[in-house]
Amino acid sequence: MDKNNTMVCDRNTEALKEPLGIYAKTPSTHEFIDPLTGLITRFKIDPKSREYVEEIDPSRFRWERFAYKSVVNQLLPTSRTSKCMRWRVPKQSLQILKSQEHNKAFYTGLQICASVWACPVCAAKISERRRAELVAALAVARSMGMQVYLLTLTVPHGLGDDLKALLEQIHKAYSKTSSGRAGQNIRKLLGLRGTVRALETTYGVNGFHPHLHILLFLDGGFSPASVQNAFAPLWQQACMRAGLPRPSDEHGCRVDDGTYAAAYASKWGLESELTKSHTKKGRNGSRTPWDFLRAVLDKSEGWQQAAILFRTYAEAFKGKRQLYWSNGLRDLLAMGEQASDEELAAVQEDSALMLAELTDEQWRAILRTKSESIVLDMAETHPQALPVLLASLLERAKKFVTGTG
Repeated sequence: MDKNNTMVCDRNTEALKEPLGIYAKTPSTHEFIDPLTGLITRFKIDPKSREYVEEIDPSRFRWERFAYKSVVNQLLPTSRTSKCMRWRVPKQSLQILKSQEHNKAFYTGLQICASVWACPVCAAKISERRRAELVAALAVARSMGMQVYLLTLTVPHGLGDDLKALLEQIHKAYSKTSSGRAGQNIRKLLGLRGTVRALETTYGVNGFHPHLHILLFLDGGFSPASVQNAFAPLWQQACMRAGLPRPSDEHGCRVDDGTYAAAYASKWGLESELTKSHTKKGRNGSRTPWDFLRAVLDKSEGWQQAAILFRTYAEAFKGKRQLYWSNGLRDLLAMGEQASDEELAAVQEDSALMLAELTDEQWRAILRTKSESIVLDMAETHPQALPVLLASLLERAKKFVTGTG
């Protein structure tokens, strides 16, 4: 067995003996167990197409988050993120808890970085809570008779552009859409009550492509085309005043109706357009920052460049806000005060049960064997087996140290 393999369950250990993994059949589900990682991919029959499609598995997403996080630890070794979910909080016990409401296990007593841009673990926790806020905000706005449109703003870009400088120029340009008399008049004419702005970037043949997604909360009465016709020249002028090239008439500004706005706020998973935008897979040949981590993890073609690009992205986005609510909108929608990323990342379930308290030696064994997600899976499904699993990991970790594993 490869000493870097981290799986400990009997079923997965048996799978590693097979050169190409194994398939486990049930009447409606197939399982493929990767012989190198032990990762289980489940497929089920789509009732309409009668074809096998991948079954969504929360435990797999958690495995991926910790796997990507291990890549970040290597790429950003001196960052706060590299210590996140690894270093203990001084004078605090390290425990495994389980939410009684959601049946999800998690660790407590570990340092967190609260980086929505660079940390796959914190990003999942924070953006999910942001999503819930957005869905609630759209519901309140509809009950008040407002229209909510989705405005997308882009700028021309090239391979030689400096991402950090480009982000500053985009921020400056957007500020100019509301600071001048023309922008204020358009907002008044459209009955714009407020906005929620999100920043996203992808990477393609022309380099990094940062752009803005903005939810427009309007009094109503104007079509998406009318709003787009009003904003497009305003955005073009603002970009040129900020030192950017003039956005094209075709791609610079787009406004979609409430159906799109609601979908972007509620379709969360890996394909979301708003607060989880940096986790989704790129389309039409473009890549996202999470794609960079995936390439490094898999050592796929071009992974060295992907590593450089992720470092560039992380440095440029460091300290940026994921979502920006315009002044007064949260009060208008009775959403309360906005929590910081740090507060959201630190939120803990009030009704959680303690399943185990980990010693330093046990935690080092979990980290050494890269079993963070495996332990949580066991805590959710067979908590009574945790002592056996932890003992197994201690033995495996000792073999890693002696080189016999």
